[in-house]
Amino acid sequence: MVKIVTYNVNGLRPRVAQHGSLRRLLDSLDADIICFQETKLSRQDLSGDVIMAEGYEAFISCNRSSRGRGPYSGVATFCRVTSAFASQEVALPVAAEEGFAGLQGSAKDNEVIGDFVLDMPMDEEDLGEITREELLRVDNEGRCIITDHGHFVLFNIYGPSIGEDDEERVRFKLLFYKILQKRWEFLLALGKRVFVVGDLNIAPSSIDRCDASPGFEKQMFREWLRSMLREHGGPFFDAFRSKHPERTGAYTCFNQKVGAEEYNYGSRIDHILISGACFHDCNSVEDHSIFHCHVEDCEIMNHFRRGDSGNISKWKGGRSSKLEGSDHIPVYMILNGIPELPAHNTPPSAARYLPEIRGRQQSIGLDISRDRENQSCCSDDLERRSISKEELATGITEFCKGVNQPSPTSKRRNLDHWINEGSSGSSQNSNVTLVAAQGMKTSFSGVKSVSNKKNKHNLSSQPTIKSFFRRPKTKPGDANINSLASSVDTVPKMDELCSPKDDRLEENIQCTAAADGDPDNSNISSSLSTDKCNIATLEWQRIQQRMKMTLPLCKGHREPCIPRSVKKGSNIGRLFYVCARAQGPSSNPEANCNHFQWASVKSKGKRQ
Repeated sequence: MVKIVTYNVNGLRPRVAQHGSLRRLLDSLDADIICFQETKLSRQDLSGDVIMAEGYEAFISCNRSSRGRGPYSGVATFCRVTSAFASQEVALPVAAEEGFAGLQGSAKDNEVIGDFVLDMPMDEEDLGEITREELLRVDNEGRCIITDHGHFVLFNIYGPSIGEDDEERVRFKLLFYKILQKRWEFLLALGKRVFVVGDLNIAPSSIDRCDASPGFEKQMFREWLRSMLREHGGPFFDAFRSKHPERTGAYTCFNQKVGAEEYNYGSRIDHILISGACFHDCNSVEDHSIFHCHVEDCEIMNHFRRGDSGNISKWKGGRSSKLEGSDHIPVYMILNGIPELPAHNTPPSAARYLPEIRGRQQSIGLDISRDRENQSCCSDDLERRSISKEELATGITEFCKGVNQPSPTSKRRNLDHWINEGSSGSSQNSNVTLVAAQGMKTSFSGVKSVSNKKNKHNLSSQPTIKSFFRRPKTKPGDANINSLASSVDTVPKMDELCSPKDDRLEENIQCTAAADGDPDNSNISSSLSTDKCNIATLEWQRIQQRMKMTLPLCKGHREPCIPRSVKKGSNIGRLFYVCARAQGPSSNPEANCNHFQWASVKSKGKRQ
């Protein structure tokens, strides 16, 4: 049995942090081949904690084009193996390639490993007006890893997400899928079985999108994806939809900014497409495809733990509210009857051989070898240099006393001189070595470094960060100030002020006076702090009431809206109000009522 999982992690480092380690994240998915998308890693960010895990081999592709922002996109394929060398496991690929335009990694040299051609011949007439620079730009965004598992070729894909009005990115997405289709056709023509998994950012049909509009399926990318499917004359089976043709409400991606998952308001854009013949000897391809004969199941992992506390927490609304965890749900496919492969090793394009990873491992090994050499040298030196118990005791006593209070530097210099002199005239029968003296030397060396740090801190006029969080030393006359500072525990957040559930502030605000100083002064300060506490409470209540009067009520629920601002376009910076509830189907009265209202005045600048 072979289990394949595809999962858009929306940042690999946050997912690793949530699970505690990369190994725990991978084990939680319990699959032989795990395909991650949107890892958001650059080559400079690569490190063993997010790439290397015991029992897994990794193959990655990082974006090389920043497009004016930090790391984005990126894909990684992790293969669970018992051995990285001389393995017969299907999960361990016999070859791998970064990208699919033939311009990255080993494909530059037209490398051929086994019967898997890593470079695809591209004729200019086939690509039309596509230039080499455009091909390189497609691969530079780190959106594809291809692994050849002997019996099938696996594409791990992260498709571009675009806006309809962004002509440049629309052309990029067209180019992306045009080249990808040619690569599929090339491999299928060679008789290969081709699996395509990942976040394609395309929901093919209306059943795959909540509240799809009447013309939903007319969009060109949806038409293209459907043309690739078997029911429309294409070569691929949509594994999930072919197994569950009538299932509704089956979505894999949700907009976290509007709490869409609370009411299952999403789309199915994470796919597993499969094409090729089965492993049986037969003449009928229709009834004996790899899908019909070897795909046991394909499901959406709705109960997979994606956040810090089990499943995704409930959305509470608010201007900047965002749910934790990934905004995608993993999808898995189980294959049976897949035979083993001849013994093979991990391909040279695996992450273990990357300079960013392998270089660090070499440096660590070098440091360990150097440490061992130093320890050996020190041990031999100590064995040669031995002194008597009396000389050791006398020397340590004189060193600790210090003559005329010498500086720590001269103390250490005296100790070095005494050790060298004493060792030359020591008794041969002594069993006492210089370990104790070396320990004293190390100890004083440590004291010296601490002393320097303290002196440096005392001479510096710049306070440390910790000093801002220390409670100031109080004086009897400062009781009034301290009591006023402790009168209010916390300042309400903006979302709390705008929340419809906050009808009033808590009245049990504790006001405490300082305990230091004269009792009469403490009573006076306590009375003053109580009065100021009441004033602060009344002021916050006034502010809250004023904000409630400012915020309009949504038309569907008659609840205060939440303010937002336009981020781009001609109305950039302008405020508007929307319903505070989570987004959901229009048929659900508990979901967002789609209320929208412009603010009365235009904001003077872009709001953050």
